[in-house]
Amino acid sequence: MDLYRLLGTSFNCECGQRHHVPVRRFLYERGAISKLPGILSECTDIPAIQRAIVVADNRTWQVCGQEVQKILKANISKVEQIIVPDGHNGSPVCDDATCEWLTSQICDWLPVVLIAVGSGTINDLCKWSAFKLNIPYVVLATAASMNGYAAANIAAKIEGIKVVLRGHPPVAVLAEPRVIENAPREMTAAGFGDTIAKYQSTADWQLNNLLFAEHYCPFCARMINDLEPLYLGRPENIRDARPDAVKGLFEALFWTGVVMTLIGSSAPASGAEHLFSHTLDMIADMRHEEHALHGEQVGLGTIFSAALYEKLFRIEKPTLGELPDSIDEDFWTDPAIAKAVAEQYAAKRPQLQIMRDKVAQPAIWERIEATLTATVKSPAQIKDWLTRAGPASSIGEIRCSRERAREAAVHMHEIRSRCTVVDLAWLLGVLPGATDEIMDRWLT
Repeated sequence: MDLYRLLGTSFNCECGQRHHVPVRRFLYERGAISKLPGILSECTDIPAIQRAIVVADNRTWQVCGQEVQKILKANISKVEQIIVPDGHNGSPVCDDATCEWLTSQICDWLPVVLIAVGSGTINDLCKWSAFKLNIPYVVLATAASMNGYAAANIAAKIEGIKVVLRGHPPVAVLAEPRVIENAPREMTAAGFGDTIAKYQSTADWQLNNLLFAEHYCPFCARMINDLEPLYLGRPENIRDARPDAVKGLFEALFWTGVVMTLIGSSAPASGAEHLFSHTLDMIADMRHEEHALHGEQVGLGTIFSAALYEKLFRIEKPTLGELPDSIDEDFWTDPAIAKAVAEQYAAKRPQLQIMRDKVAQPAIWERIEATLTATVKSPAQIKDWLTRAGPASSIGEIRCSRERAREAAVHMHEIRSRCTVVDLAWLLGVLPGATDEIMDRWLT
């Protein structure tokens, strides 16, 4: 399939929905920055762009933000710059306060087109502000570190809570190979960790389809699966930053973001493994500690999720246990965080009862097992890929204590209203009892 033909189009899908791809151009090529002025005119429906704003952080401004500004100034009359300040952990934060600050800065220069120069945080902040102001934005990527470049989703913190919001995808995504190849190795490794999550996240997506009739699109699932040769042929080449391998990884990350936009949610690429990462972040923030890169944590969460599925598939006849009635309020020591988490879990309680009723039916359990077994990978396979590609494959490699990782594992089911394999594992009595065994065998 020539995926590039989908850019900027709408089409009727076999799943019964009409999908729209708002991203009009994707360039991963030498000289991409020099083509930026033409792409702005082509993709923004603005006949004569008079003003542009380059948004970067202190590092990405040095990497290529200044180059972007120079090229734009030769073609656009007014080019401004906004440098997003670092947070307490030494890098920018995508939270409500920073978004309000950025939006207020942009308001002084409307009408305008934004150019986000960076990766996850800068992209999400621009996506958020662009959505609020209803203005177009373009991304100049600086690392193959995450799959959100082409997605409408925004990973943000609101009042300290990790949430997923809906925004505007960029109208174009550009990347210079020299910039992506020379990005810090840990960022490329994080991108690999984010990408291999697809096996377990797709299984969680199918689980929600089987239990709650959540919309599932086979075409989008195939798109994600068909990307596998781009980055899994030789994971060692990712570790060594071989040009073809890095390009393949970046393309896989881009198209995974497109799939999330087609579906209208993060479901195709975000399941229990992402909850593990988000919970680690929330614990670290609650205690004013540092945390690892999102994709590194997702990679470990993918191992944990795979181990849960492996244990569940060994159950021939499910024995249903009692699910927790509420969250562990003693654990969530920040009152605002505790309140938000409690609301998420309360919203999930009706679904947990549906899950309980359906899993008790042998025919449904057999269908769940047969469908999901064909999707997931084993924890041994996931760990092998992570080890060969160079991302973290144990909690020690992300400078995370065993205590914090264990806390995340036993509390991550509380933070979102959407069900995953973690809830199924609690229902069938695998969790919390198997937590230490899984950690000792696969994460340490």
